[in-house]
Amino acid sequence: MNKKFINLALVAALGFSTYVAPMTAFASTDEAIQTSTEKLVDLEKKEASAESQLATIAATITDNENNATSLIAEMKETQTSLKELEIEVSDLTTAIEQREAKLQDQVRSVQVDGDNQNYIDFVLNAESIADIIGRADVVSQIVSANQELIKAQATDKEAVAVKQKETEKKAEKQTLLAAKLEASKTDLEQQKLEKEAVVASIAAEKSIVTNEKEKFLAVKAAAEKGAEELALVKTTSSVENTSSATVELTSSETKASDASELTAKPVETTKAATTATSPSNGSWAAIKNAAYGVLGTPYLYGGTTTSGFDCSGFTSYAFAAAGISLPRTAGAQYAASTKISQSEAQPGDLVFFNQTGSIDHVGIYLGNNQFIGSQSSKGVSVTTISQAYWAQYLVGFGRIN
Repeated sequence: MNKKFINLALVAALGFSTYVAPMTAFASTDEAIQTSTEKLVDLEKKEASAESQLATIAATITDNENNATSLIAEMKETQTSLKELEIEVSDLTTAIEQREAKLQDQVRSVQVDGDNQNYIDFVLNAESIADIIGRADVVSQIVSANQELIKAQATDKEAVAVKQKETEKKAEKQTLLAAKLEASKTDLEQQKLEKEAVVASIAAEKSIVTNEKEKFLAVKAAAEKGAEELALVKTTSSVENTSSATVELTSSETKASDASELTAKPVETTKAATTATSPSNGSWAAIKNAAYGVLGTPYLYGGTTTSGFDCSGFTSYAFAAAGISLPRTAGAQYAASTKISQSEAQPGDLVFFNQTGSIDHVGIYLGNNQFIGSQSSKGVSVTTISQAYWAQYLVGFGRIN
């Protein structure tokens, strides 16, 4: 009886001493799990807020695209009007030239034949009174016709001036519409990318905290298992099980030690290495050939192919021919370029304009104050920087290294 009591006391003593380590591990591990849980709750709130903001931006982008559809339809109508105006101006110009030639012929006739005297001789050579009246009527009609011709000439010249002014206003309106779309597209894309970066950052942080929590839960599970084994040992009263209980205690100590090491071991996180790839240096010849190869291609909002280009889509297309990748919008291309002065600008550099309060138009500098770009009214064409319209909105030049 005394032997059995001694064995039980020994087992109880051993059980108590080894049970302290798991209890300590429980306390620190539970605290770490609670901290991780709180972090996850906070991160989930931030993630929900960021995703809500991102959804709002996405909805705004959709609205903007719908507005763009409406504006594009208006731009097409404007382009049609421009073409009709050009035809009207061309027809008026032809009519003016024809009348001008006719008037010049009459002037020469007057100089050779003596004008009024010629008309008088024509009337006096009549053979009868009736003939005189007839010839006088003819002279009157000729004079009246000349007056009508001169009057029509003046009217058409005035109409040409009005039509040309109307054409210029339509073209400027077209250009401003394209600029507004480009500026809006740049701003919304920037907001979207910024929010996507925030969401990605929160997701990455959540992943790290989740991994930490899972490791702490694994530590807790191991410690709990060890505690259960110790509890079994403490309740064992059979002398025959004393030896095996001691072995189990040793095993439990090892596991508790392993659990403590897991608890103490810092959580390692792996950061993905990022490498920046520099765009290859393309030649001006390749860019120039690509740019001139699509001359006359119509303007198309959001266009990046030979079916139609917007301003930044055109520059991206031309530079891609030289192996150079440009950002998608005019504003982003401005940000990515090295700013240079006009005196430093060379063919192949980019030229930027601001019509709406931010960078909203871009073209490729050709030298001699000229640039090639996708214009809303003419499509891909060559334009002079010093032209009255573009000169007032010129921001500067950028070089893509």
